[in-house]
Amino acid sequence: MRTGYAAFYALTAAICCALSCARPSAPVGLSTLPSGAPADMLKSCATEPYPELAIGCRVEAAAQAANIGDLATVTAACGAIPEGKWQDECHFRAGEQLGKAGRTDDSLGECGRAGDFGRFCITHAGWGLPATDQRTPAELAALATEAIPGKLGQDAAQVLRSRAWYNRFVGTGTADPAVARAATGDDVAPAHTAWAIEAVRLSGSFDAAKAAWTAGTVATGAALPPAMRVGRYETFPDFPGEEAVPHVLTFADASRFVGADDEEDVDIALIEGVYFNLQPGPEAGAVFGRWLDDPRPRVRYSALRRYRSLPSTGVQDRLRALANDPDPIVHEHVADALKYQTWLGKRH
Repeated sequence: MRTGYAAFYALTAAICCALSCARPSAPVGLSTLPSGAPADMLKSCATEPYPELAIGCRVEAAAQAANIGDLATVTAACGAIPEGKWQDECHFRAGEQLGKAGRTDDSLGECGRAGDFGRFCITHAGWGLPATDQRTPAELAALATEAIPGKLGQDAAQVLRSRAWYNRFVGTGTADPAVARAATGDDVAPAHTAWAIEAVRLSGSFDAAKAAWTAGTVATGAALPPAMRVGRYETFPDFPGEEAVPHVLTFADASRFVGADDEEDVDIALIEGVYFNLQPGPEAGAVFGRWLDDPRPRVRYSALRRYRSLPSTGVQDRLRALANDPDPIVHEHVADALKYQTWLGKRH
């Protein structure tokens, strides 16, 4: 599995090496982090005796300034760092913090300057979109592509679409299939995902939620406060062949497969909804076993990703029975799962 902080930790390790190896007599970290107003913190950074420590100080000042929306100090702090990975890191931290503070519009500009960290920045910042934001998914997507050019802007648009639809359904206590059915174009898959999460939460199962979709029934129940509108998700690297299967971004840096048609896409979204609402337990993975023989490949892949990662009786034997499956994507997943025993909570 991959995590959005992998690049940050690698970069931190590199700077620690620089401090401990290139400058043997230098301290390995800031003895005292700067405090006070971010603008004052930034002034104190110029007094650091080592360039590496001054850089870390400025990154921290930028992050603190972002927390309170002090964009002038963010710009000054990141601008004082030489171009390269650490300046990118500064923009990443600022963009992430602006997003967490609900300043989504400002966060996009910083994420667009974050270089290799841009993708992580937008996935973290985009999920800070306040539940009270009244803009449509299309309006937010347009904001992203206007602020950030190229592929990163397209990814940012997907993230904001997903978050906007998530806010429309998840935790609200109402899952109206008519609203999701009315979605068009790039909104279809995010609308299905968000509706499915709430429909499963309110109705209690895949089958009950699917019946509500088919009948056009509105599922209702207790709403959740925004802080409790959370659930389970997991990121997967693409196995050979999967990169050609259409994906849509869902949560943080996670994604799901997009169905070949609306009916299939709803089923995949419901599998995602079941996983999101799943309670941990010794048989957590069993619920996904029913789709391992589904004739639709993308449904099988979606279920297999979940089944292989969770405990259930007979999971190892079931996976071994799939070891010679002619589908190369299934084969890759099964081989990896058996090698690392991923249903025991292990990760490759």
